[in-house]
Amino acid sequence: MPPNPFAGVAAGWTPELIKPMERHTRHVQCELAMEALAGLLQEFRHGNIVALSAEERGMLRHAGTLSARWNSRFPGFPSHDFPYTSFRGEYHRKHRDAHLKDIIVQLLAGGGGETTLVNPATVFGRHACHLATRLPQVRVIATDIDPRYYQAYRALRLGRLPANFAFVQDDIFAPRLKVKPTAVVFFGACGAVSDGALDYAIASGAKYVMCRTCCHDNIGGNVSVTARPNSVNRLFRLKNRVYDRMRQTPKYSGFFFSPNYTPGAYPKSTAGRRLSTADEFMAVARESVDSDICRAIIDLDRCVHLAEHGFRVEYQGELLMAEREE
Repeated sequence: MPPNPFAGVAAGWTPELIKPMERHTRHVQCELAMEALAGLLQEFRHGNIVALSAEERGMLRHAGTLSARWNSRFPGFPSHDFPYTSFRGEYHRKHRDAHLKDIIVQLLAGGGGETTLVNPATVFGRHACHLATRLPQVRVIATDIDPRYYQAYRALRLGRLPANFAFVQDDIFAPRLKVKPTAVVFFGACGAVSDGALDYAIASGAKYVMCRTCCHDNIGGNVSVTARPNSVNRLFRLKNRVYDRMRQTPKYSGFFFSPNYTPGAYPKSTAGRRLSTADEFMAVARESVDSDICRAIIDLDRCVHLAEHGFRVEYQGELLMAEREE
């Protein structure tokens, strides 16, 4: 790999320096996330990405404590179905979704009739319907900017949907839904759509955010991927050609990209902006298709962003679970 142009960025920052410089941080999870973010950024700057052995060592060294915390609180993460960047890993993300749904049910099952779950970027709405079935006492609202996929799913089910489920057409980049959700959940929102959903959860006063992020290469309006001769890389480059064409078509305005989430919006967290730059985060995004370290960098910045807004956050393998501190 060629020398990294960001090798000198924030060179004075090390995990050991973060705690004394961030004494206002209220949560152990936030401190751990900042340390992991700083450590993984150093791995990126030194070119220790993409190669499987380097990825495994880097993730274990810097994010291992966060994974252990997750596994202690939420046993059952499907580690065997989460191999490093592969078609198998992409296909088996359904197992991570099932694990996440178990956590959502565990946390919301005791809620009363005032409990409202909102699933933005729902696409077909099948995850929301599944949750509505498992949580009959919870009001479940699925939203998406494009209702066609949900309409196809509803037709496939012959209109037989849970009584506590509803679909509302809405743009997560400019949400108009007039409810205060108890929980905001999503399962694979692409790039900046994840950030729009997280910011919606913060602004709406949600108590919980539980999600799986996706397509980290598309943050900041990016549609470029460092080309490598493997099948996953080719697939994402094809996807990004489609996204780029959609972005240039007026009728698809707001589908995956937003002027609120340009490169300058990253890093999202205040602490992240002390550790890195927008240019470096876009370089991370371009490498994220083939690097778990790069995807974790983007997600850990999101974790710190949530913590800065009053949430206790847990993280493991593209899954985030955040609970607003009372």
